[in-house]
Amino acid sequence: MDIAELCSNRREALVDRWVNRFFASYPLDSKGFMRTSRDRFANPVGETTRHSASVLFDAVIGMDAEPDTVKQALHDLIWIRAVQDMPPAKAVGALYLLKDILRSEVLPECLKPELAGQDMLNAYLDMESRIDTLGLMALDMYSEARERVFRIRVEEVKRSQSQVIRLAKLRREQAESAPETENRGVEE
Repeated sequence: MDIAELCSNRREALVDRWVNRFFASYPLDSKGFMRTSRDRFANPVGETTRHSASVLFDAVIGMDAEPDTVKQALHDLIWIRAVQDMPPAKAVGALYLLKDILRSEVLPECLKPELAGQDMLNAYLDMESRIDTLGLMALDMYSEARERVFRIRVEEVKRSQSQVIRLAKLRREQAESAPETENRGVEE
């Protein structure tokens, strides 16, 4: 048995624990909804988190995964957290929660004498390295996402300010032309 097979046999339970740890980072009133609602339209954050966690888990344990698929899943997960104004440590740190889960659930199995000869410990350490790599990628993505959110907000402020300026000019023009119209009526 190799590490991928060992983790695959427990995949559903491990991914569920990881997703629940993700949800625990949200405010109390939204956690319950995210955990219970499986409707992707009513609960897009919950479903995106579940889907992304599944894809990332497969990549971490060494299953064949398309790099673009993994990158997109990581992007989706980090984008949600960046838009929600989560601090970087909380947004990206959720990826590292998988390490704790694997250390408690998988590492003891890897250290069993009957599996130790199969180089399980090295394979386990490779999994942790993949988590670290995802974390670094996520930090870059978070930074880019926050920058994009900032630019969107700046553009929004510029648009609203330009509307205010246009309205002010229009009122000033109306105010300047109003006395002329009144004066003409008096002169005639």
